[in-house]
Amino acid sequence: MRQLKKSAITISFFAASLVGVGLAEFVALDFATLFAIFAVALALTFFRRKFPPILFASFILVGLVVGFARFQFFASEDSNSLARFNDLERKIELVGIVAEEPDRRRDHAKYTLEVSTFRDGELEEFVVGRALVKMSLLPEYFFGDELRIFGKMKTPFESEEFSYRDYLDRFGIRSIVYFPSVEKISADNRSALFANLFRFKKSFESKINQIFPEPAASLEAGLLIGSRRGIPDDVLEDFNTTGLTHIIAISGYNITLVIAFITAIFGSFVPRRIQFPLAVVFVVAFTLLVGAGPAVVRAAIMGLLAFFALTSGRQYSVGLAFVFTAAAMVFWNPKILLHDVSFQLSFAAVAGLIFVAPLFEKWAAKIPNKFAIRESLLLTISAQITAVPLIVFYFERLSIVAPLANILVAPAIPLAMLIGFVAVGVGAIFLPAGLLVGFVAYFLLEYILLVAEKLAAVPLASVEVGNFGIAAVVVYYLGLIGFLIWRRNHSLKKET
Repeated sequence: MRQLKKSAITISFFAASLVGVGLAEFVALDFATLFAIFAVALALTFFRRKFPPILFASFILVGLVVGFARFQFFASEDSNSLARFNDLERKIELVGIVAEEPDRRRDHAKYTLEVSTFRDGELEEFVVGRALVKMSLLPEYFFGDELRIFGKMKTPFESEEFSYRDYLDRFGIRSIVYFPSVEKISADNRSALFANLFRFKKSFESKINQIFPEPAASLEAGLLIGSRRGIPDDVLEDFNTTGLTHIIAISGYNITLVIAFITAIFGSFVPRRIQFPLAVVFVVAFTLLVGAGPAVVRAAIMGLLAFFALTSGRQYSVGLAFVFTAAAMVFWNPKILLHDVSFQLSFAAVAGLIFVAPLFEKWAAKIPNKFAIRESLLLTISAQITAVPLIVFYFERLSIVAPLANILVAPAIPLAMLIGFVAVGVGAIFLPAGLLVGFVAYFLLEYILLVAEKLAAVPLASVEVGNFGIAAVVVYYLGLIGFLIWRRNHSLKKET
C-alpha cells in the first residue's frame, strides 16, 4: 500500500507539471509568484502526518510551479532573429544549412534550413532561425548541404480551421519560402552520424521499392519506418475514412521488434546488465532514423523503461512510465503539449490501453479469441474511447467503421511488418530470395489495402461532426478521468 501511495504521489507530480505547462501558455506568472507558491507547497509538507492528503496537495503545487517555470524558461530562451524579416514585398537572400532529413513528397520537396545569413540589397545580417523551403524534387539536396536561396520569405498561414504557424513553431520554424532560386555552396556540414543514418534509410526504402510494387511498397515503408511519402492520395483518404492512419505511424510494436532483435542476437552470451545499454543505442538510432516523431519517441522511452525493469529485476509501473514519458517530452519541448496533434493522439490512445482496457477485460473474456479478435476488439475500443474526442475536435469527422477496420487488419499488421523486414534484410543479401519472402508479405499488405478500400466505400463510413469545441473536449476528459478515479477507488475498497 505504501508503494502504491508513493507511485500515486509521483504520478500526481508529473501530471501537475503537464497542467502547469499548459496553463502557462495562457496565464503569465512572474518568478516571485512562482517562488511563493513553491514555498507554500513546502510548508504544507510539515502537516503531512496530521493530514495525509496535504502531501498530495503539496506535490501537485510543486508540479504546477515546475511546469510554469519550464514554459517560461523555454519562452525566454527563444533567440529567433530571422522571422522579423518575414513578409517583405521583395526577394531576399538566405544562406543556411539543411538541418533535418529532407521531406520528399510525390511532387515537391521540403527542406528545413538553419539560416545563418540574411541579405536584402546592401543589408547583410547574421541571424538565428529556421526556414522551411519548399521546392521542386530536382535538383536534389541532402542533409548537411549549405545552400544560398533567393525568394520571398513569408509567415506561415493561419485560418479558423488550422494554424500552420503553430504547427511549424513547435519545430522552431517561423518562416517559409516557396520555390526559390537555389545555389549549392558546400556539402557535409553536419554530423556524419546523422548523414549516414539518413543514407541508410534511403537505401532501405529503395530496397523496399525493389521488392514490393506500389502501393504495397509505400504501405510497407509506412509500417516499418513511418514514411508516408509515396502513399497515393486515394489510399491515404481510405485510411483516413476508416480510421487506419495510425498504422503507418511508428508505434510500440516497432520498438518491440528492435528490443527483441537485441535480445535474440545478444541474449545468449551478453549479460543482462549490458543488454540494456545496447538496447538504448539501437533504439535511439532507430528513433533518429525514422524522424523522432512524438509517437516513436513515446514508444522508445516507455519501451526502454520496461526493458530496464526487466533486465534489472525492478518493478515496472506502466502508469508511472506513461506520465513520466509525457512530462519528459513536454519538458524537452513545451510547445508539443498543445500544438502537436500527433503527440496528443499518441498519448490519448495509449492512455486508453493502460487505464480503460482493464475495465472491459471481464466482458471481453466472453468473446472467442480466434485470429486475435478478442485482443483486437479490446484494444480498439479502449483506444477509441480516449482518442475519439481529439479526432473529432481536430478533423471534424468520425469514422463509424474504424472499430471494424481495426479489428480486421490488426492480426495482419505485425506479420506484414515482420515478414516485410525479413524480406528487405534477405533482399539486401540476395534479391531473388528477398522477392520470394516478400511475396508472403505482399498478400498481407494487399489485404490491409483491400479492407481500407472496401470499408471506405461503405455509405456513411465517415460522418462530418461540427460544433465539437474545446469545451466539449475538456468536459469529456474530466468526466472520463473522474470515472476512472471513482472506479479505481471502488475496486480498492472491494479488495479491502
